[in-house]
Amino acid sequence: MPAIVPGKSCGSCTKCCTVMGVPELKKRPWDKCPHVGAGIGCKIYSERPSGCRTFVCGWLLDPDMGTDLKPENCHVVFDQKDAYHIFATCDADYPDAWRAPNVIAFMHRLAGAIGPDRKVIVLEKEGRTWFVTENAVVPTDTG
Repeated sequence: MPAIVPGKSCGSCTKCCTVMGVPELKKRPWDKCPHVGAGIGCKIYSERPSGCRTFVCGWLLDPDMGTDLKPENCHVVFDQKDAYHIFATCDADYPDAWRAPNVIAFMHRLAGAIGPDRKVIVLEKEGRTWFVTENAVVPTDTG
């Protein structure tokens, strides 16, 4: 498991509990997890399924992401679902959160840093997706 940046923790943030799917709980992406308690977080934390145990938020891993990019503040969860791409998944209640100046600027920097063979991909609940490059945002349905 990747190393979490010293001083960072989930704390009160539970955005991943909403945006990510958890097959073991039959929880679909963007559905609120029934095990999240307001103000307390995961009510089954010690028994949470492997899908939750193995997930590591990009904010926890990146020392260059400030508190403004913590998912509970920016409403976008960054993660790496495969070996090549970085995903920015928006909270369904804030579908345009990725367009905030600090978030889009971070994604442009990230796209430049990870190289041309990898992609930063924005996901929204409505099924809309975009590729973010160092200098542009391109809808995936351009064909």
